[in-house]
Amino acid sequence: MPHHDIDDQQPYWNRVADAKTFTHPLDLESLQRYCRPEAQILDYGCGYGRLVTTLKAAGFHNTTGYDTSQNIIRRGQDAGEQAIHWISSPSALPMTDGSLDAVLLFAVLTCIPTNAGQSNLMDILYRKLKPGGILYVSDYRMQAGRLAAGGYKLWQGDPENDGVFTLAEGVTFRHHADEWRVPEAVCFEPVVCERNRQQEQGQAEPASRTSHGVLLGE
Repeated sequence: MPHHDIDDQQPYWNRVADAKTFTHPLDLESLQRYCRPEAQILDYGCGYGRLVTTLKAAGFHNTTGYDTSQNIIRRGQDAGEQAIHWISSPSALPMTDGSLDAVLLFAVLTCIPTNAGQSNLMDILYRKLKPGGILYVSDYRMQAGRLAAGGYKLWQGDPENDGVFTLAEGVTFRHHADEWRVPEAVCFEPVVCERNRQQEQGQAEPASRTSHGVLLGE
């Protein structure tokens, strides 16, 4: 399957847009530590706008979300969240380079199985940040049960691109090893890194480890 398909599975997300519930916890205190209320914040891969609504309620009124699933954006807009928008691809983000104080990336990299796809997204988002802007990443780590059962594969045999798996419903995800680092993280200084357990939607195990990282741009 070509990279542009495996890394951008819009037909799947459009199909399940009304069924999915996203639950990744937001550490609001960490964000408040590094962002002022007037901060320009992008929630990339915002889904139906859960975090956008949460952040605006917390006083971050300049928060905007973008997602490549038309149906899931429509769901959020129909529910009343108008600060979320559809784009065809990350390269279509309308904000100018160097204009953002913070970018949120919640359970997005898990939907981009290849290193190349992840690095391409990170390059785009990094350019949008102001010098010293932050990237707040929350994503899934490998599940012990799936790992023990041999449920993870290498993408195209690449040992540096592990943790890939495909569900019966026809979508490919990626979980990350404990030593995994955000692609192109050389541009960022980690200032907050946490791990916790939370309910994972649509996966084989009821509990899944997640990682949070607030990264400070150069």
